[in-house]
Amino acid sequence: MRIMHAGEEHKTNKPPFQFLSRYVPLAVIAVILVMLLPQLLRKPHPAGHRTGPEPPVVLTLFKTERARMDSLSNEGLRHFDAGDWNGAIRFLGEAHFHYSVMISEGYADRYPQGLRFYLGLSHYYRGRTGKGIELLEEEAEDNPLEPEYLWYAALVRLDMGDSLASRTHLERIVRLDGYYADEAREMLGKLPGPGREGSGTF
Repeated sequence: MRIMHAGEEHKTNKPPFQFLSRYVPLAVIAVILVMLLPQLLRKPHPAGHRTGPEPPVVLTLFKTERARMDSLSNEGLRHFDAGDWNGAIRFLGEAHFHYSVMISEGYADRYPQGLRFYLGLSHYYRGRTGKGIELLEEEAEDNPLEPEYLWYAALVRLDMGDSLASRTHLERIVRLDGYYADEAREMLGKLPGPGREGSGTF
């Protein structure tokens, strides 16, 4: 005759895999953390730029005949997308340096489109507003039909308190009558007119 010990019946009647139930909440939490990780790692705007423009959502990879330069620039974009402004400045800045040398020596006639845009925004988000707007406006001047560059230059100028320069960029966007034209018209209506320069809000 088999002798049953105290508590044995309870053990033998457990539903299959019941021990897994205690781990389900942990698994759910792990999945949520994985989904949120990119946002948790993205660095917030530095102090002083909390009202400035958000980083662009869609990034354009570089693809030129110079594979090494593209590798540097695209590595910079990966850091930019992660909100690692120091890393973005490192790689995009190195590519910018090499192109500057090539242009000065006649081996290239211009910077690849977008390089100064992303490098300028990286400097801006890092807190180096002066360097950032310099690069942004260079990009906008060399690509006058691209409203995105004008748009970000306008927002950064406004964040700097320079509503007159911001107005100039916004008016150019309206004249192009393409992307950001409606937003630019709306923002122009909120800006002080010439001779009444102020910080403005957006």
